[in-house]
Amino acid sequence: MESNMNNMYNISTTCGRKFDLRNTEKVIEKSNSLFSYNIHKLNTGEFIIEEKFYANPYNNRYILLTDEQIEQLKLS
Repeated sequence: MESNMNNMYNISTTCGRKFDLRNTEKVIEKSNSLFSYNIHKLNTGEFIIEEKFYANPYNNRYILLTDEQIEQLKLS
């Protein structure tokens, strides 16, 4: 059971990098009836968007943000 819990936090981003979400700080959390997205800040200063789709959890995505994308989020 503990192994399954660890696997929930060990993720791969769309660009193939691997991270442990337990070592991040959740800075934004938003959701609606269809999906949720959270933005996590890594110890390195990088950010990941975690997208969870309630209808199909196998389509969850983890996207490592570029500096340009972070700047766009600040403007919106």
